[in-house]
Amino acid sequence: MPAPEEQTSTNVAAVSSFCQKRHSESYPYIDPANADLSAQTVVITGASRGIGLCAALSFVHAGCRRLVITARSAPEDRAAELRSEARNLNGAELDVLALALDVTDDASVGAAAAKVAEHFGGVVDTLVNNAGYLPPTALMGEGDPAEWLACAEVNIKGLYRVSHHFLPLLLRSATARTVINVGSQAAHYVVPGHSAYQTTKFAVCRLAEFMALEYQDQGLVAVAVHPGCLPTELGLSLPKEYHDLLIDAPELPGDTFVWIVKERRAWLSGRYMEANWDMEEFEGKREDVVKRDVLKFRMVV
Repeated sequence: MPAPEEQTSTNVAAVSSFCQKRHSESYPYIDPANADLSAQTVVITGASRGIGLCAALSFVHAGCRRLVITARSAPEDRAAELRSEARNLNGAELDVLALALDVTDDASVGAAAAKVAEHFGGVVDTLVNNAGYLPPTALMGEGDPAEWLACAEVNIKGLYRVSHHFLPLLLRSATARTVINVGSQAAHYVVPGHSAYQTTKFAVCRLAEFMALEYQDQGLVAVAVHPGCLPTELGLSLPKEYHDLLIDAPELPGDTFVWIVKERRAWLSGRYMEANWDMEEFEGKREDVVKRDVLKFRMVV
């Protein structure tokens, strides 16, 4: 993303430096080998490549035995890779369900949720809303409206559809009940030409707040996470002048997701966080975060 001085009245620099210590690669404190997620059923959308696939591997390394990976076409080849990884780790058999799920099609999402419910006894413990879309950069009056609306269709409406259909399964969980919305630091930027992506990622954070508020009495934890700046297919679709900023390792967000759900972290619910922050330092700020009720979008007046 551009330097803070190139932004329009945002405090993105302060947000980015909320934790003094930052990481571009995974590190021992969030090593998934330190977690035991053998009792969890985890669903990850957009899991055929990039952040979603790396997150699936992180959950496997944390001992997850029941995993759902989705993409627009069923990622069976990725499921085979994950099963092989689980066997190589400790000889365990991974029950992985690879499903075709198009987040822009409500019937597709509903059908996938029904299959998950049937296969895993009606319960999901963790949902990672990772499916996303980044349109070409264009000023609002000059770009293709279909591209702008496609971004909203995936990043906002798609996330809503998945959450709507899977929340009943999450609320039956006796353990995690956690939703991770893969957001972006882009939510804090106002850069000409990026209105679609930056606006929709702002909305992703707000939707985490709504989930947290509406289902707090039922124990749901919902958090929006900036995964870092990664050289994924989506990241590399940015204009070339941004590519030098794509320096974060793909394991970083996945291992951070595992850290989030390896225990119930109600203090995070409804908040924004960054995978680049040092989680040990971040955890040390827990009381202050709750007391000041920070890491949420608010109007400055």
